[in-house]
Amino acid sequence: MTVYNSPPWRQLLSPLRLPPTGQLPAEACQRCRESLPLFVSDEMVGQAVDDLYPETAVHLDLCPTCFQEYEALAGLAYAALYDLGGNA
Repeated sequence: MTVYNSPPWRQLLSPLRLPPTGQLPAEACQRCRESLPLFVSDEMVGQAVDDLYPETAVHLDLCPTCFQEYEALAGLAYAALYDLGGNA
């Protein structure tokens, strides 16, 4: 019996490839960007975002542009939460 530590849909990612243009449909990126604020805030409080937002999680695995936006938003949220600006 094989035991997987990740959600079952993660196993489906390995055979997927980006379209030849290297771009995902614009509508998919728009939906991903719209869900990022909730995705990041829920992730920061320890929610299982892969289960709550599976479409966004998969999209971020496939789309470098949206992943960069996620990293930027997560960095800003983390800095704001922990006041990394040095203001006391």
